[in-house]
Amino acid sequence: MKISRRQFGQLAAVSAAGLMLPGLAQAKAEKGTNSFAAPASGKNIHPLLAKRDQKAILARIQGLMKRDGIGALIIVKPENVAYSTGYVSRFAYGPDVPAGSQAVAVIPAKGNAHLFVDLMESDDAPRMTNDVEVSAMPGFVFVDDGTPESRKERSATIDPLAGFKDALKAAQDMASNGKIGIEKGALLGGLLAYLNSQVKEDQSVDSDDLLFEARLIKTPWEIDMLRMAAQHCERVQSRVAKQLEPGMNALVLDNMIMSAAWEEDKEFSLSGMAYQIGIGPYWGVSASPRNYVIKKGDLIRIDGGGTHFGYISDITRTWAVGGSPSSKHEETYDALYAGFQKGLTLLKPGVKMSEMYAEVRAEVEKSPIFPNYARGHVGHSISLSPLLEDHPLFAPGFDVEFQPGMCVSLETSYMAAQGAYAPGPYNIEDSFAITKNGYERFTTVPDSLVWNGSIPKG
Repeated sequence: MKISRRQFGQLAAVSAAGLMLPGLAQAKAEKGTNSFAAPASGKNIHPLLAKRDQKAILARIQGLMKRDGIGALIIVKPENVAYSTGYVSRFAYGPDVPAGSQAVAVIPAKGNAHLFVDLMESDDAPRMTNDVEVSAMPGFVFVDDGTPESRKERSATIDPLAGFKDALKAAQDMASNGKIGIEKGALLGGLLAYLNSQVKEDQSVDSDDLLFEARLIKTPWEIDMLRMAAQHCERVQSRVAKQLEPGMNALVLDNMIMSAAWEEDKEFSLSGMAYQIGIGPYWGVSASPRNYVIKKGDLIRIDGGGTHFGYISDITRTWAVGGSPSSKHEETYDALYAGFQKGLTLLKPGVKMSEMYAEVRAEVEKSPIFPNYARGHVGHSISLSPLLEDHPLFAPGFDVEFQPGMCVSLETSYMAAQGAYAPGPYNIEDSFAITKNGYERFTTVPDSLVWNGSIPKG
């Protein structure tokens, strides 16, 4: 299993952190960054990222490790590397990149996190993190530091095992008599085979659940980032609602959304956008723009959001372009909105996510439009998952109780194809932080399909 130079180069172009700032936003960038304070000597960390509490996050992880008898933790999923170290790897998020081949974090039972990162990223990683030890993985990139070692001939391909071997050796040294935790399900054949050849089965445990549990309760800084991300997305969708008009071709939507995203990036923290668009009769999802002339009254759904230091936003706005939705569309939206409102009454500590699902579904099904609202879930946790929907879900079988410090999205989604009462794309979705007495609302969805882009007050 090798990665070629060409594949390596493609990663930068399409990775979660690899979007280029378009020309229309350059003037804003040149002017807006003048107010940022200079970082500490030797650092180039963003001022918001510099406020991240690495010690608090590490203490949460290490507390769970102690509970489970884990002496060292090997972390290979890019979102969990970002969570445990604060470093968002450009290459680890790329498509078809084996987990653990470009970035690995090793967490000891005590002491600082250790980050093994691609050679190309090894200059910035220590400058963008705090209280993290950084080591470079071997790579084909020619980095001349004046030593004979740096000028040795290099292979044209990357060995995904090279850095992983160093990380595993470090974990074995740290673990002592404790077990090694690792996200085994994320490892592909070569890396998993190497792990099994070096570590006995009874000496390792799968750590997927531990890391989900760690990420479930956020630090104040994490809540700040998720609030910022959600409100950025809300402004983006508001801007699109103000600009989109009947007669436009749906081909403009991606350009319109991305332009709005950069323009509304007031903190210069956005690294990428992930979203879905439904428009008119096209309720589904496509990676390619649709060649469709938008009609007055067509429903549009924009679902998703941006990534800021690895933290995502996932909210949705659905509205009728140009106003004038049909009465059937309004009835359908009202039924979904009633379910959403019911969910708000249950967003508080002690309520089980499975109970939330049952109550919201029952409320939607009071409408004759929905004799069976067969939606798999009505919400989810949010943090750093590239797929936006983090576990646990508001769904049957998820008996996790809401706790203060959780950040979640509540949604009543509905895809109505031809044959349904009112065909079109629908979703009502906002994000929240669970508090001691209920919730803090990050965003506020409109209560009607007639929306001019104004942001309602919560």
